[in-house]
Amino acid sequence: MNSIETVTLGGMEHMLEEIIPQLGFNRQTIYRGQASTDWKLQASLFRADIAKTEHKSWVELQARMMFSFKERAMSAMDVAPMSELEYMAYGTHYGLPTHYTAWSMNALVALFYACDPLYPDKDGIVYRIMPWNASFRISQDYEQASNRLRVYQPRRPDVTMRNQRACFLAHPMPERAESVLSIEEVFERGHEPHVFARIIVPAEMKAYLRRRIALLGVDHSLVNPGLGGVCDDLRSEVYYHTDSYDWIYPENAEQFGVQNDLPID
Repeated sequence: MNSIETVTLGGMEHMLEEIIPQLGFNRQTIYRGQASTDWKLQASLFRADIAKTEHKSWVELQARMMFSFKERAMSAMDVAPMSELEYMAYGTHYGLPTHYTAWSMNALVALFYACDPLYPDKDGIVYRIMPWNASFRISQDYEQASNRLRVYQPRRPDVTMRNQRACFLAHPMPERAESVLSIEEVFERGHEPHVFARIIVPAEMKAYLRRRIALLGVDHSLVNPGLGGVCDDLRSEVYYHTDSYDWIYPENAEQFGVQNDLPID
């Protein structure tokens, strides 16, 4: 079995140290942020209760949804996807259950999602995959993802995908519902040569880190461009007040003299 590196963040500077530069041509490290360590790293397709559908396999279920997505989504798209893979990326990005998960080539975008204030009492997590070789990336739109982990970057992304530097990881498609593995289980069983790591974001650091990365330009307006992002930023900024500046300095960061950014209904 492979061991998976686990790191617990000690601050913003520590996060910057965990960002990996490009490893070579078509070998870009990718990141995914989740607001709770309790959640499995698993594609949304495999979270569906297939027994309650009319479909007998994951392949059949996904094919049916993709067919309907292409029928209904065209009128809402500014740019028509060029390939089946690009349709899959768009669907995944906007919430369609597929065997892909959304990742980013920007570690701070992943950290933004790991620090979601809707889960202030949960440790967040940033997953990191360092590709072993260039074959990790699907380089041609006509390629079909094999039953291995492969990453795809759309050739014609919309503005939200571009801002998030989005890419999409294909999960192995199991034949039976009971054989679904999380990405962590795939790595632990030694099925992949890539270097996988878990970066834990302590719950008490989430608000502090959200504000730090906002100073670097990663906020709601970036990841959700448009009026929705502007309004989300304003909802957070309501809580940006303090009677002390001690929390600004690294040596006092553990005291965090700020409140968690709680949502306004």
